[in-house]
Amino acid sequence: MVSGKSKSMSKAGIVDYIIWFLLTLLCLSTLYPFVNVLIVSFADMKDYVQQGGVLLYPRSIHWDSYRYVLRHSGLLDAYGVTIFITIVGTLINLIMTSLGAYVLSTRELPGRNVLMTIIVIAMLFNGGLIPTYLVVRSLHLVDTVWALMVPFAINAWLLILMRNFFQGIPVSLSESARLDGCSELGILVRIMLPLSLPIVATLALFYGVGHWNEYINVVIYINDPKLSTLQLILRKMYTVSIEQIDGDSLPPPVETIRAATVILSALPIIIVYPFLQKYFVQGVMVGSVKG
Repeated sequence: MVSGKSKSMSKAGIVDYIIWFLLTLLCLSTLYPFVNVLIVSFADMKDYVQQGGVLLYPRSIHWDSYRYVLRHSGLLDAYGVTIFITIVGTLINLIMTSLGAYVLSTRELPGRNVLMTIIVIAMLFNGGLIPTYLVVRSLHLVDTVWALMVPFAINAWLLILMRNFFQGIPVSLSESARLDGCSELGILVRIMLPLSLPIVATLALFYGVGHWNEYINVVIYINDPKLSTLQLILRKMYTVSIEQIDGDSLPPPVETIRAATVILSALPIIIVYPFLQKYFVQGVMVGSVKG
């Protein structure tokens, strides 16, 4: 006779298998669109047009779409602009957020609760598009890459996340450093940041992906075609015919050109993300719970 405990354990095992099966289907459903775009980018005219497109694999692999995309006059320049904005903008974000979070994590700071209330309000409400544009224009940042970095140097939610992480570090470490004559900046650089790699990596991922995918602010503040980012090039590929962009006859179909552009635009983030993923959950969870 099977005991009640054994029956409950067997039922729990069946439920686990069902959950794993459903999660596997969910993961495949989210992964397939990207895989399909990758497959389409390698297809040729015969695969995509004459044989009704591709589904699970390309019948033959062709690099014509990638050759055309890399030959496009604006793509490599857009890559340079986007990489510059991502690297420099993320460094500015991390520096400013770290400084603000360290100050707010200091328990002796006068009016700390008032400042936190103001930051929370700023996280929920902002001045709006027109006032922000007037500020950027008054700072003479319009049509410069700095318009995409300086006005958005600190994200309120990420500032609170890092502040909470700093508060989880034992106060005795900073107090001992002060007794040894270390400055506040020295405490931040030599003690707080080395102990906060998970939250730093998490913020770098959030800020970096945000800069890489920047689109709306580019449309608003940038008029110079030389400062176009990858997202503008991607939009151009999807809204203007290839013949209008290049003017020459094009062997690959338009859809494969667009798919190749999507892959090239997302590839750097896909490469970087696995190196930061191990810090991501730890940084978000600890920074959200503590404090």
